[in-house]
Amino acid sequence: MSDVKNPKVRFAPSPTGQLHLGSARTALFNYLYAKHHDGTFYLRIEDTDKARSKQEYVEQICSSLEWLGIKWDGEPLFQSTRLNEYHDVVLTLLENNSAYRCFCSKDALETARVGGSYQYPGTCRNLSEEDIKLHMNSGEGFVVRLRVPEGETHFDDMIYGAVHVKHEEIDDFIIARSDGQPTYNLVVVVDDHEMEITHIIRGEDHISNTPKQILIYTAMGYAVPKFAHLPMILGQDKKRLSKRHGAPGVQEFKNEGYLPDALLNYLALLGWNPGSDEEIFTLDELIALFEMSHVHKKSAVYDEQKLSWISGQHMVRLGTAKILEGIHAINADWGQGFETNYLYAILEQLKQRSKSLRDFIDQSSYFFTDPQSYDEKSSRKNWKNVATSQIINVYKKRLESIEQWDANVIESTLRMTAEENDISAGKLIHPTRLALSGVSNGPSLFILMAILGKDVCIRRLNKALEIFPLQS
Repeated sequence: MSDVKNPKVRFAPSPTGQLHLGSARTALFNYLYAKHHDGTFYLRIEDTDKARSKQEYVEQICSSLEWLGIKWDGEPLFQSTRLNEYHDVVLTLLENNSAYRCFCSKDALETARVGGSYQYPGTCRNLSEEDIKLHMNSGEGFVVRLRVPEGETHFDDMIYGAVHVKHEEIDDFIIARSDGQPTYNLVVVVDDHEMEITHIIRGEDHISNTPKQILIYTAMGYAVPKFAHLPMILGQDKKRLSKRHGAPGVQEFKNEGYLPDALLNYLALLGWNPGSDEEIFTLDELIALFEMSHVHKKSAVYDEQKLSWISGQHMVRLGTAKILEGIHAINADWGQGFETNYLYAILEQLKQRSKSLRDFIDQSSYFFTDPQSYDEKSSRKNWKNVATSQIINVYKKRLESIEQWDANVIESTLRMTAEENDISAGKLIHPTRLALSGVSNGPSLFILMAILGKDVCIRRLNKALEIFPLQS
């Protein structure tokens, strides 16, 4: 698609819930396509469902897009403000005989159903003007149906290629309900035409709507845009991704302290590849690389481990000062009262173990306060008896005599102590870590001890020595 110039695309969410991953991926692919080809990216809020649409979701969707860095051009368009435009198009379609009023009752339609399938039999398709007037004068309700002609509709999908649909598979579908409300297929065509949308990029669940919409474009004499239907995102069970798969909405990723570039990076790889083995990208890099020809037909599978890995890679790349700034945006009290250099040292050690900013917060408490409890499983495994206390006490006394407190000296002292007592280094490393942090894992023990400082390490070892012999 290298010949595309200045495309106009849109992202059109319904404000009936927060922005989920599938919708965010759709927004991203539209944005990347537009910006790669020097085009325009519009936001349209499809809020015609008054019962389910809420302003709080409008704000949340906009906030999530802004956080991700997906910036729309111009002002958002709200469908709820455009009902008159839709009604005018319905009248035009009635006037040019592309649509007709259907007075069939629900009971009559139910009777026409055969088995589990149903197509409208065209009962009201050829009513005379006199019959129509009689129905309307009697106050009967009606819907408006598009008059589907004989033949077939075909379009070249930018991902799936040529699609052909015979019109005998499409009944005369409703474009306006009995209460006058226009249907989805009509309103999106009207909006996309008036917004001059050139490329409609959306999920493959909409591919069945496309022939119907093309019929409306044709009936109105509108230019038909190009279509691209993105592969579905599935859970590990190969069913459509939903909350039951543990996939949070975008707002929850933000609250958990994920980096927006990391989430965008992962979403881009759900159904697209750059044509190389590279997997870590910034938003600007994605814009430069994005080509619709590299979007897969096969459904993508949500992989939380892959997301964590990508997020961790972005975290490692992020400057320490930026990490601290991000943490304070989540928790302004984190590290309060400690020098910035001390905080930087902590963050540098936790980078490799953190996929989100909140991970830093959750994993760092022992850098600021002495452990109030000790991991039970690790305690049983690594501090089994008084013999452990005795060797820890020997190591502690040697630490007290160290003048140059750095990681290398701390490590050599431990290994010397282990060798002289004919035990493995691990017999000292694991209980020492437990005493200092209360947990069984973390960054290098010796760097941890260097950061904590001599006084803190000695104090915590003394505290553990008071507690553990009583438990042996």
